[in-house]
Amino acid sequence: MSTGGGADQVLLADEADRKLRRALSFQDLFMISFGGVVGSGWLFAVSGAAVLAGPASIVAWIICGIFMMAIGLCFAEVASSLHKTGQLVRGPLYSHGGFTGYIIAAAYILGSITVPAIEAEAVITYLASNPPNIIPNAVASNGLLTSQGILVAILLLIGFFFLNYVGVRFLGMFNTVVTWWKFIIPTLTIIFLFTVYHQSNMTIAGGFAPFGWPGIFTSIPTAGIGFAYLGFRGAAQFSGEAKNPQRDAPRAIVYSISAAVVLYVLLQVVFIGAINWSAAGIAPPNWAALSSGPLHTAPFYNVMKEAGPALLGGFASFLLVDAVISPAGTGWIFLGEATRAVYGVGADGFFPKPLLRIQQRTRIPWVALIVTTIVGGIFIAPFPSWYLFAGFVTDTFAVSLIMGPLTLLALRKHAPNLKRPYRLPAAFWIGAIAFIGGAFVIYWTAFGGLFYVMSVLFLVLPLFYLFYAPKNMGIAAGKSIAIGVVQIILVAILTAWGYVNLYIGDVVSLSPSEPPASDGTLITTFAIYYIALLLIVAVPTAIGYAWSNADGRRMYRAGWWVLVLLFGMYLINFFTVYNSWPAVGGLLSNPKGYIPTPWDTPVFLVFAAAIYIWGIYSGYRTKELESVENLLNRPGGEEADLPPGSSIPESTA
Repeated sequence: MSTGGGADQVLLADEADRKLRRALSFQDLFMISFGGVVGSGWLFAVSGAAVLAGPASIVAWIICGIFMMAIGLCFAEVASSLHKTGQLVRGPLYSHGGFTGYIIAAAYILGSITVPAIEAEAVITYLASNPPNIIPNAVASNGLLTSQGILVAILLLIGFFFLNYVGVRFLGMFNTVVTWWKFIIPTLTIIFLFTVYHQSNMTIAGGFAPFGWPGIFTSIPTAGIGFAYLGFRGAAQFSGEAKNPQRDAPRAIVYSISAAVVLYVLLQVVFIGAINWSAAGIAPPNWAALSSGPLHTAPFYNVMKEAGPALLGGFASFLLVDAVISPAGTGWIFLGEATRAVYGVGADGFFPKPLLRIQQRTRIPWVALIVTTIVGGIFIAPFPSWYLFAGFVTDTFAVSLIMGPLTLLALRKHAPNLKRPYRLPAAFWIGAIAFIGGAFVIYWTAFGGLFYVMSVLFLVLPLFYLFYAPKNMGIAAGKSIAIGVVQIILVAILTAWGYVNLYIGDVVSLSPSEPPASDGTLITTFAIYYIALLLIVAVPTAIGYAWSNADGRRMYRAGWWVLVLLFGMYLINFFTVYNSWPAVGGLLSNPKGYIPTPWDTPVFLVFAAAIYIWGIYSGYRTKELESVENLLNRPGGEEADLPPGSSIPESTA
C-alpha cells in the first residue's frame, strides 16, 4: 500500500467510518432520498417556474428530471463500489486528487449546509403569510423574514439538530413515518386539483411557451426546479450507515428520482390548470404577475382556496400542516446529510481532524453536526428568503454533482478491482448526459445569480492553502498560509467592488429594452471584474504549483479543467440572453446579444463536451484511491461493524 499523507488520512478516516452505526435498510435509504426530494420545493417551485416559463414549465421539470436521473445513475455505481458516508465529497479526492477534490467538496458544502436553513425559512414563510397567521410579524410585506422570523427559524434549526443527534436509527424510523405523509398529501393535491383543471390555461394567449426556450431553461436553476430534485443524494451520503449499501443505495437513488419526476410533473400540470385568473385578480395570461401575489408565497394553498369548491378550500388547511411537515422533514434530513458531507470533508483532510469524531452512544459524527448547525444558522440572517437561496443552492450542488460521471469513469480505469454490485451500462454516454446537462443547469442561471455562486465559491478556495496544501502537497506552511490569506483578501475586495459596480450598477438596473450585450459600460465593467478575478485565482494557483512537490503538481494538473469550466461558463453566460436579472420572464426572452439564441446552445454544448473529455482523462490512481481499494478488498472489507460500545480513542479522530 502506498504511504504518505493521503494514505494515512484514508486509514484514519476508515477507523472513524467503522464506528458509524450500520442500521439503515433499503426502505430507510429510499425514504431519506424521497423525503429529501419532497420538501419546500413542491410548495414553492411550481409558481416560480410558471412565472419564468408559463405552461412550458412542465417541459423544464422533465428536462431537469432526465439530467438528475443520469447523475443519479452515475452515483448509484459509485455508491455501490465505495459505500462511504459523505461519499459525494470524498469520491473526487480518490479519482482526481486534492485540488479537484477540494473545489468540488467546497461547492457541495456551500449548497448542503444552507438547505436546512432554507427549509426552516419555508416553514416560517408559509405559517406567517397565510391565515391563520400562526407566527405573526415573522414575515415582512416584501416576503423577507423579520428579526422575529429569523429567530424562530434558528430555533427550528436547533430542533433539526436534536432529531439528528439522537442517532441515525431513530432518524431513519422517524423519517419513514413523515415521508409517507409527504407522499400522501401531494398525491391528494394532484387528485383534487384535477377536478378543477382548465385545459385552456395550457394554451391561453401567449401560447404554451410564452417566453420560449430561454424561459424554460432558466426556470430550472432559478425557480427552484433543480433545487427540488436534489434530495436524491441522501441515499449516497448515508450509504456508509446502511446494512447493505452495495445493493440498497443504488436502488434507493434510482427509485427516488423516478418517483420525483412523476410527482413534480403532475404537480406542475395541475397547478397551471387550476389557476383561476379572475379569483386571483390577474388578467390572463400575465404569468409574471404571479410573482407578486399569494400564488407565489403559497401556491397550492391559495390556488385551492380560489378554485371554488368548498372541499378544496377545506383541504387547503391540510396544506398549512404540510407546510410544516414537508420542509421540516427535509430540513432534518438535509442537516444529517450536510453533516455527513462535512464529515466527509474532514475525512478527506481538507478541514481539521476533530470533524471525524464519532459520538460513542449514538455513533454519529457529532462535531460535524454541531459545525453544520451553527454555520447553517449564520446563513439565515443575510439571506432571509427561500427564493434568494434556491438558485444559489442549485448551482453550487450542480458544480459538485457533475463530478459523478468523472469519478465513475476514473474509478473504472484506475481501480478496476473494486467490487461493483451495480454496474451502469453505457456509462460514457449516460455520464455525458449527466455532466453536460449539469453544466447547462449552471449556465442557464441568470448572470445575477451566477455572480453570487462564483463569488462565494472563490471566497472559500483560499482555505485549501490553509488546511490541505501544507500537509499534502509539499508547500511550506508559511508560504501556503500566505497564499491563502492574500487570496481571500483580494477576492473579498473584488467581490465588494463587483457587487456595487457590476451586479447593482449595471446588471440589475438594465431595462428589458436595452440588450445587456449592447451596453458598452456593462462590457467594460465586466471585463475589469472578470480579468481581475481570473488573475486572483490563476496567479496563486501557479505559485502553488511551482512550490509543490511532484504529488502536488499532479493534483493541480488533474484539476485545471475545473477552473477552465467555471471561468469559461461565466464568460459564455455573460454574452447571452441569460445576462440579466430574472425579475420576470420577459427579461430572459430578449433574443439580442453577441451570442444570440439559439446559437448559444451549440456553443456551450461543444465547450462542455470538451471539458467532459478533459475531465475524464485528468483522473489518475491517487494514493487515497489505492489505499481505499486495499481497504475495501481486504477480507471482510469494511463491512464488519464494531460491537456496540467499542471505539477507538477519541483523541485519534
